[in-house]
Amino acid sequence: MQWVRALPLGTVVLTAVLMAAAAVSSGQKRPLPFLARRNARYVGSQVCFACHWDVAQVWASLPHSQWMLDEKLPHHLRGCEACHGPGSLHVVARKGNIIVWRSLSVADQNAICLQCHQTVTADKWHYSPHGKGAGAKRPSPACTDCHDVHLPTRRRWMLKSATNQLCLRCHSDIVQKVRRDEHHSLARTQCAACHDPHDGAIAGMLKLTPTALCTRCHDLVQVTPADHTPEFVKGHGKQAKVNDRRCAACHGRDGCDRCHGVAMPHPKGFATAHGEATLNAPHTCTRCHDQSFCAKCHADAPPVSHDAADYAAKGHADEFRRLSRRAAAYCKTCHQRPFCDDCHRQKGIPLEAVERLSSPPALAP
Repeated sequence: MQWVRALPLGTVVLTAVLMAAAAVSSGQKRPLPFLARRNARYVGSQVCFACHWDVAQVWASLPHSQWMLDEKLPHHLRGCEACHGPGSLHVVARKGNIIVWRSLSVADQNAICLQCHQTVTADKWHYSPHGKGAGAKRPSPACTDCHDVHLPTRRRWMLKSATNQLCLRCHSDIVQKVRRDEHHSLARTQCAACHDPHDGAIAGMLKLTPTALCTRCHDLVQVTPADHTPEFVKGHGKQAKVNDRRCAACHGRDGCDRCHGVAMPHPKGFATAHGEATLNAPHTCTRCHDQSFCAKCHADAPPVSHDAADYAAKGHADEFRRLSRRAAAYCKTCHQRPFCDDCHRQKGIPLEAVERLSSPPALAP
């Protein structure tokens, strides 16, 4: 029996996308444990249609369903039984002996969808805030909270309603953030233009880094706040402490870390454990702190390595070689060039020759 009717161009395109996505995915090799009922056999969707005619007539006409009815698919990924499990016992006993979705946990419901959509969402879904959930107040959403798999919809991706309406059902706080200029206006923008609801690879489930997203539509000169002057950059830390949400709206929650190279604002205990960060990115410290700032503590308490008895005569040279290309920048975090020159001239060791040891090799022409 053929279950095809005239479809809008958008749904035809959707069919092609779904088929392409499934074609590159091997799918679930075996039935999910909670779907594989003992002693039950797969009977095929035509048997289901015989009783569930009202559902079948609509469901089987959908592009998504037509792909699922492809006989080339393995039994556990085909038709009704891909989502409800093998139906032989249900056919005999009628009620019961079949998977009823409302009795499943959200995780199990989503696992059924991810049988086929592995290359589309599975790898990143479980690492995203949606996949992990945020506790009892904001549990993980089910695929069917946003997508309708039984009824026709004229929206892309079988969405139950417009994108923003779906998102704001859970993220109603965004409305207030828009009013406080802490979030992009939603008047002419869809949430999905910037956010990928299935991917948490970038903080905030963004499709790109904040700046990259903005420059798709805006010239940064047009959207950069008027107070972002060169003087602002020097003292922006104080502003960020007062209203870090404003900063995060453009730069993302990890924007400070990306720019500074270290955790910002510095976490508790950083003052006593900053040595490793300084060693890995010494130039980062000097963006905000000058030598006098460091000297407040280090004048009386130099780095632990400096405590060695032979450090001035030999130990610092060993440390310099061990640090390799990072050495010059690390030493300059505290010591200016004249400090080193005075000693090296007395020893007859040109400082330029030492610095070449830590410089990157020149590229061949």
